[in-house]
Amino acid sequence: MSVVQRPELSFWKKIFLVELFQGMAVTFTHWWRKPTTEQYPRERPKILPRFRGIPKLQDHADVPGILCIACNQCSIICPDDCITVHGEPRTEGKGKQAKLFILDYERCCLCGLCEEVCPTSPVPAIFMSHEYELARYKRVDLMNDMKELYDPQPTKEYLK
Repeated sequence: MSVVQRPELSFWKKIFLVELFQGMAVTFTHWWRKPTTEQYPRERPKILPRFRGIPKLQDHADVPGILCIACNQCSIICPDDCITVHGEPRTEGKGKQAKLFILDYERCCLCGLCEEVCPTSPVPAIFMSHEYELARYKRVDLMNDMKELYDPQPTKEYLK
């Protein structure tokens, strides 16, 4: 086991406290900078195009009915096991469509794996939206079914 010892300070560094003044110089350089703090509820952050918010379902004009084919790939790959999908036969055409799609935002880690594995075309049925406000008063409100997954969340405006 080796013991790490501090190097001995020279006489001038002990007398004039050189390290103290070097640290104060760094502090004073940041003193007059413009602050970068955002006052969150009143000032909304700028969302970049690659931002991954909460997962949502989407429709496409070229596909009649629900875009999700109930393949269960998203629920299989989900590391938090927060997606539940049950399918039924399509009313028109062949294949399946989602009868029940429940997403539990309380357990979701917003990893985006569900979006990557979705095989539907021309666009994935599930995507990571730019919505990020998940605060709720009840845990039950964090369990969203298909109707809530298609609708955008209302943005609450705060008084200034």
